[in-house]
Amino acid sequence: MEAAGKRTGPLKWKQVQPYLFISPFFIMFTIFGLYPLISGIAISLQERGAFAGLANYKKIIADNLFKISISNAFLYTLGSIFIILPAALGAALLLHSKLMGAKSGPACTIFFIPNVTSVILVGIVFKYILRERGGVLNAILDLVFLGPYNFLTDPKYAIGVMVFIGIWRYFGVNSLYFLSGLQSIPPELGEAARIDGASPWQEFWRIKFPLLKPIMKFIVFVAITGSFALFGDVIAMIGYTGGPRNSYLYPVIHLYNTMFRQNQVNYAAAVGYVIAVILLILTTLQRTVIMKDDEEGLL
Repeated sequence: MEAAGKRTGPLKWKQVQPYLFISPFFIMFTIFGLYPLISGIAISLQERGAFAGLANYKKIIADNLFKISISNAFLYTLGSIFIILPAALGAALLLHSKLMGAKSGPACTIFFIPNVTSVILVGIVFKYILRERGGVLNAILDLVFLGPYNFLTDPKYAIGVMVFIGIWRYFGVNSLYFLSGLQSIPPELGEAARIDGASPWQEFWRIKFPLLKPIMKFIVFVAITGSFALFGDVIAMIGYTGGPRNSYLYPVIHLYNTMFRQNQVNYAAAVGYVIAVILLILTTLQRTVIMKDDEEGLL
């Protein structure tokens, strides 16, 4: 009875103190996280101030521009994963090799510079590099009697152009991510493998590659989310129109146009949540595949 009386008595300072210390996080999360989330869902279910149910989400199914933007994002994601990632891994292996030695330090600095360059500036610079008349790249190609190519106005070059820009921007920083992973691998593992007669390829595939998997998971996650978030560099290079046949239209650009240029607030909210769900599905599939590889011992 006495113990029960203590539980129902007034709270002591020591009991309340831990909750006071963690309360700022929950207050900030409620104001800037939970409230906008709930408010956004409510807005997406309305139309001109009246409840419309799932009408805005049904409109997305018939929205060809949305489908094109998602398709472009998928293609850019594939380019990021299967072109930029292997190239970055190869560069990291070169930087980590004895061939580079002390030269790897300055090379790392150069590799990191594109990642801190203004996105808008990148778009403007590549606009002048890739344009058909007076473009730097076409001028170089003209020296070997190739071109000129209309990189910015021909839809068939659109994904290649964006992957080309992505290589310039993210190749270096991804190489540094891989390099940090290689440097964290104990050298004794490689020495033991070489003593057992392992070739350089076997050492890489059986030892280094599996241990780089956490870095690869992070890079793939960033590549997926980054593909759907393309905005500033495309706007600076092409404009808000999405380019020829919407070949440069990406989800966030479509969301921006719907919200601010067409003033369809309710529909834009629905588009934003659908994009978020697609990203959630993709990242969940990525995690599931990697966990399956863990269970099967493939990596």
